[in-house]
Amino acid sequence: MKREIRFKESQKFTQWWLWLIILAPMLLFVISTIITYVRLFTAQIPNDSGNVSMMWISNKISFAELLPYFLYVLTVLFFAFTKLKVVVTNNEICIRHLIFFKKKISLTEIEESRITDYGFVGYGIRIARKYGTVYNVKGNQGVALTLKNGKRYLIGSQKAKELLQAISKM
Repeated sequence: MKREIRFKESQKFTQWWLWLIILAPMLLFVISTIITYVRLFTAQIPNDSGNVSMMWISNKISFAELLPYFLYVLTVLFFAFTKLKVVVTNNEICIRHLIFFKKKISLTEIEESRITDYGFVGYGIRIARKYGTVYNVKGNQGVALTLKNGKRYLIGSQKAKELLQAISKM
């Protein structure tokens, strides 16, 4: 049987308040650096070389001092490139989160599927007592699945009705 795509959705972290929290430290760092440079170049600071800019060049920066900034940039890139992709074919649901996580659920294993308004359960891949394994990057609506073996999943979606229809066609 040929694989037919019934539903496809790709979601990213686009919440303005989340990006404000993520980028606030960078903004504060840039502002404090500008203030420091302005104070250094406008103040009359005597030094051995007679050149204020030489103070910055002559100070060596160790890897340990740069590590927090490197980790911060990696975190920002992580959120910028993270996606939750959900594809429903004629025989399975494929959930991809990031580039290294992939979950496949056979449609024949599904006992129950329904749209759920779940409030805030967190972002990413999580375990929730009420919903089982949760895949979510934004919003508060998705499709809750109960499998024949008792496992439960919640797939966050901006198109929950379409996702449910694609799953229910089997």
